[in-house]
Amino acid sequence: MFYGWRVVAGAFVGMLLANGFFTYAFTILVNPIRVEFDATLEQVMYSLTLGTLGGLLFSPIIGVMIDRYSVRHLMALGGVITAAGLYGISLTTSIVTFNLGFGLTMALSLGTMSSMTGSAAVSRWFTVNRGKALGIASMGTSVGGVVVPALLTWWVELDGWRGALQYLAILTLVAVTPMIWVLVRNRPQDLGLHPDDSPAPETPTAAEARSVLGMPQIIRMRAFWLIGLSMGMVFAAFAPMLANLSPYAARLGVGEAAISTMIAVLALAGLVGKLVFGTAADRVNLKFGLWAAHGLLIAAFSLLLLEPPYWLLLVAAVCFGLTTGGLLPVWNAMVARVFGIDSFGRAMGAMSPLITLSILPAYAVVGRLYDSTGSFSAGLILFGGIVVIAAALLVPLQLPEADHS
Repeated sequence: MFYGWRVVAGAFVGMLLANGFFTYAFTILVNPIRVEFDATLEQVMYSLTLGTLGGLLFSPIIGVMIDRYSVRHLMALGGVITAAGLYGISLTTSIVTFNLGFGLTMALSLGTMSSMTGSAAVSRWFTVNRGKALGIASMGTSVGGVVVPALLTWWVELDGWRGALQYLAILTLVAVTPMIWVLVRNRPQDLGLHPDDSPAPETPTAAEARSVLGMPQIIRMRAFWLIGLSMGMVFAAFAPMLANLSPYAARLGVGEAAISTMIAVLALAGLVGKLVFGTAADRVNLKFGLWAAHGLLIAAFSLLLLEPPYWLLLVAAVCFGLTTGGLLPVWNAMVARVFGIDSFGRAMGAMSPLITLSILPAYAVVGRLYDSTGSFSAGLILFGGIVVIAAALLVPLQLPEADHS
C-alpha cells in the first residue's frame, strides 16, 4: 500500500479528535456548563469566541511552521497540548477561567492537530488524487462527530462534564497522539517516494511549479481575498448555528437521546459528503463544489426557520453534514491549486485571520439575538443572507488549470 494513505489515516485521526470535540461535541456541554456556573448562553459562547480569537493569533505562526518544519512533530505536539488543555479545563471553577482555558486549548488544538496541518501533509503526498485523499482525511471530522459526542454523552452521564473532559484528555494522550506519531510523515521524499506512488515526480501544475510565496506576496493576490472572505463568511454562518443546534432542538422539546442521534446523523452525512465532494474535486470546477455546499447550508437554515418536527430536523442535520463535506476538502484543494503545495501552510495561515475575524463576533451575536428574542430565527435569517454574499464572492475567482496527466 502506498505510504501516503497512512498519512491520510494519521490526518484522519487528528481531525477526528480535534474537530469531533470542538466542532461537534461541545454543544453537549453547553447546558451543563450553564447550570454549573449559572451563566447565560452568551457567556458560554464566549469560550468559542476566545478560541476563534486564539486562532487569529496563532494560525499565521503555525502556517509558517507547517512550511518550514515537520508536520508530524507539529501534530504530535498538538496532541499533548490538547490533552493537557482538556484536563486543565475540567478543573476550572468559574465561567471566566473556563472560557480562557477552553479558548486557548481550542486555538492550539485546531491549529496543530486538525485541517491545516493534516491537509498540508496529505497534499504533499498526492497530486492526481489529491481531492479524494483530502476528502477521506477530512472524513475524520465526521467520524469524530459520531464518536466523540457519543463518548462525551456517556461520560457526562457517568461522571459529569468534568469527568468527561478528563477521560477525553486521557484518550488523546494514550491513543490519538501515538497513532499520529506512527502514521504521519512530512513528505514522500523523506522515504524516497514520489506523490501518488509514481515512479517519477508528476509534472507539476503551474501553481505547484511556482516558487515558495511569502506572506506579503500571498496577501497581495486577489484570489487570497476572494477565497478568504468567502470562506470566512460561510464559517461565520455555519459554526455558531452548529454550536447551538443542541439548545435549538432542546427548545423544541427534543430529548437528549434524540439530540445525540441528530448529531450522529449530521456527522454521518458529512462522512458521505466529504468522500463525494473530495472525489468530485479532482474532476470538476472547485467553485461549483463550494456553491453546492452553500446551497445545502441555506437549505438547512430554511428548515430550521420552520421550527419543524423531529424528522425534518434530521433532514436539516443531513444538509449541515453535507455542507461540511463540501467545505473542507474543496477549500483545501482550492488553496493548494491556487498558491502551490510549498506555500500551502503560509496561505492557510494568512487566510486564517480573515476567517477568524469573520467568525469572531458570530457566536456572541447568536447568543445575544437568542437572549433578546427567545428565538434563533433572527440569527438564521442573518446568516442565510451572509452565505449568499459568500457565494457571490467566488464568481470572479480564476483558478489555475489542474494537471490530471
